[in-house]
Formats: sequence, C-alpha cells, structure tokens
Amino acid sequence: MKCHLELMKTEIAAIVPASHTEGGEATLLINVDGNKYLDRRSTGWIIKRLARLYNMDLQAVKENYGPLLGRKRYIPVPFSTRLIYLPLTLKTDTFPIDQKLGYISLEQIQGIKKENSGSILILKNGLELSCFNTLATIQSRLRESRLLQKILKSELQQEHSFYYAPEGASYAAEKTCSEEIARLTAAFLCFWKKSRK
Repeated sequence: MKCHLELMKTEIAAIVPASHTEGGEATLLINVDGNKYLDRRSTGWIIKRLARLYNMDLQAVKENYGPLLGRKRYIPVPFSTRLIYLPLTLKTDTFPIDQKLGYISLEQIQGIKKENSGSILILKNGLELSCFNTLATIQSRLRESRLLQKILKSELQQEHSFYYAPEGASYAAEKTCSEEIARLTAAFLCFWKKSRK
C-alpha cells in the first residue's frame, strides 16, 4: 500500500523503518492520533518526497544548518517551524531485529524512558517506540532540534531578529545589538572549531 503523503504530511508523528509482509523494505507512518500506515516505500524515499512537498532542499539544510549545530550527520529535518524531525536509530520489526534510522516529530515527543538496550520514546498519542540511542544522545538531538526551531523562527521574522531589543529602542540601538550578536557568534564558532582540533 502507498500512503497519500500530500494529505497526511502535517499529521505524521513518526516515520519508522519496517519490513513489508511481502518482503523487503517498508515504512511505518504513525500519525498524531496513533493510527499506523504501512507504506511499501523506504524511509529515505518518504523523507525525500516530504522534502519535495515542502519545497525543501535537504542538501542545503545540511550545508547551512549543520555548521550552526556543529554537526555533519544526523541533522534534524525542518519541514516547518512546527514540523521538525529528529533522526534517531529505531528498532525495526524485522527478523532478526535490526536498527535503522527513523524520524520522530519534535512536537510529538511526550517523554523518554531509559531501557537496558537503549531508550523508549513516548509519543503524545500514547505509543512507545524502542530506540537504540542513549538517553544522552536523544536529549542532545532534542536540544539541537529546539535550537534549529529558534533559528528558523528568527529567519521568518525581520532580518537580525535573533536578539533581544527593548521595546521602543531606536533603529541605531537595534543595529548595534545585532552587530554585537554577530560578533559574538563569529567568536564562538571560531573558538568551537579550534577546540575540536
């Protein structure tokens, strides 16, 4: 079966790698109400198709936001400010049980529980997903996704809006503030790159 991604694109809570009853790769799509849909197509294909539906360039996201998050891989996928997917290693229903990259909506994560072999993700719809990532890794991906969400929101507002300027501040004060933020950001990135060598 093939799901109508155009109709359900805003309602997807999780994109989980799965096996098909007839053999081969498939994707289990879980919506915000907890309904499950098995799609014959791969998880990678689903993500690429959603990117096209949202007019988004996945390579550009990697190149533009990766450095800001300090990542080259496992970068959150931002289809909109309210629809950001965390890349996590999920347990599949295949035999033998495998671990593959899946995507969970930031807005749909209710909580996380620690498990012997990894973690359990609790969704707002009540479903639980087995995850091979550690609690620390998941929390790190959550922080990165929230940071990306803030960056996206700031980009949608007026230019240089990712700073605080008191109400009634003059344009000159706002410009000085934005220049200071830019200087501090550049200094931080420079220090961060040196510390990783």
